[in-house]
Amino acid sequence: MQAFIAAAAAVLFIAVGGAAADRCHLRELDLCVASGAGNNKISTTEADVDKQCGVMQEVSECFGNYTKSCATPIQRELLGLVSEGARDVQKKFCTRGDKLRTEYLKHAPCLAKAQPQGRKCLNDVQAGLEKIEEAKFADRISTACCVYSRYSACSTKTVESACGKDAVEYGNLLVRLATSNLLDVVCQSYLNNPVCDTLLPPPGTKARGNSKSIVSRLFNAYVSS
Repeated sequence: MQAFIAAAAAVLFIAVGGAAADRCHLRELDLCVASGAGNNKISTTEADVDKQCGVMQEVSECFGNYTKSCATPIQRELLGLVSEGARDVQKKFCTRGDKLRTEYLKHAPCLAKAQPQGRKCLNDVQAGLEKIEEAKFADRISTACCVYSRYSACSTKTVESACGKDAVEYGNLLVRLATSNLLDVVCQSYLNNPVCDTLLPPPGTKARGNSKSIVSRLFNAYVSS
């Protein structure tokens, strides 16, 4: 889950314009992903959530350092605006006794049981990330939105089947911590959009696993474990 959160943050940066300086490359965001990939299990206890919050803070600081160096002032302002809600959710999630955190922990044991079944969703994410690398520049945002929309639909179906509709909101909570609502706004027209069939491989396609991106390699290690 940490790997997907950091990857979603990278997609978010692509969506608002990408790197502003020649010295900046999206590969540098891979290092932020790597720092957040140590724990891929659903947190089910107060102690686990505290640990997860520490990792999320590290990823956030890494991503922030990158944007300070590589984003334009307008991009930084936009990122700050759209991430404000996510910061508020993260603060609540990382505060013991907060209602949001308490409700999450109530659903967490079932979410953890559903996680192995959800790995098939991450297989599609990994294959999609490889497609983003290959896509023409003009198609990168569309391809990223298709990856996100496909994952969202797959994970929602998996969580709802295993844990019920009430758990879906909390199953998506961690993704919202990273993306606020921007991806939902930018990518809303890509849910069940036929254009995704032309940009992405068919669902269930096995990723080649030969990507140069640390992001893709982390997903390969995770879904194969």
